[in-house]
Amino acid sequence: MLTDQEYFTIKEFLIDEYKDFSAEEIIEAFKKLSAGKIKVDIDHYGKLSPIYLGAVLRAYKEMRHKAIAEAERNAPKEEKEVTTEEKKAIREEFLQNCLIKPYKAIEETGSFDVDKKTAAMLFKIFRRARMINVTPIQEIDYEKKAIDELKSQASTDYKGHKPMQKFFEAIQLMNKGQNSKMQFRVTERACALYLIDHVLKLKGNNRDIEQIAKQL
Repeated sequence: MLTDQEYFTIKEFLIDEYKDFSAEEIIEAFKKLSAGKIKVDIDHYGKLSPIYLGAVLRAYKEMRHKAIAEAERNAPKEEKEVTTEEKKAIREEFLQNCLIKPYKAIEETGSFDVDKKTAAMLFKIFRRARMINVTPIQEIDYEKKAIDELKSQASTDYKGHKPMQKFFEAIQLMNKGQNSKMQFRVTERACALYLIDHVLKLKGNNRDIEQIAKQL
């Protein structure tokens, strides 16, 4: 049995330190302790002290947090299906900002000013719409151009460790079919370079880019 002083000490302790615990949760904590589902390393010598009670509640709280985290990890992810209208709006926004605007700025800048990854994405869009057709000879030519550009890029990498050596080793492995990562980089860069040249030709022929974008 607890003395009055022990009772009020424990009550004050719970109010100060564990006010977020309900009476039901405290009872549940000791049920878990009795069932061996939580453990504490503090001897209580048959008495309920604030130190022992705190250890039990901390162990229960940790177990509860782990259970919540596990439930969240295993909960089915709610995937929002993108509607046709949303897809169309996303495509139009991309083409407006990454094709039409840079195309119209060619007269001022003298170049089709987009980054290589964007150019590679545009290449895929044009090819999917069958608005470009790359010949085998062009594939070889643009792969060489891509390797030359990546080589030049590696030569100015002053932060990397032996960038040129790593580049040539990667190319050698790629040629043996043993470096898919480098093959992807070269192919992506070749597609980007082809697309940029293609767009510049369209501009040279005064093609209406907005009409072209509608066909993509």
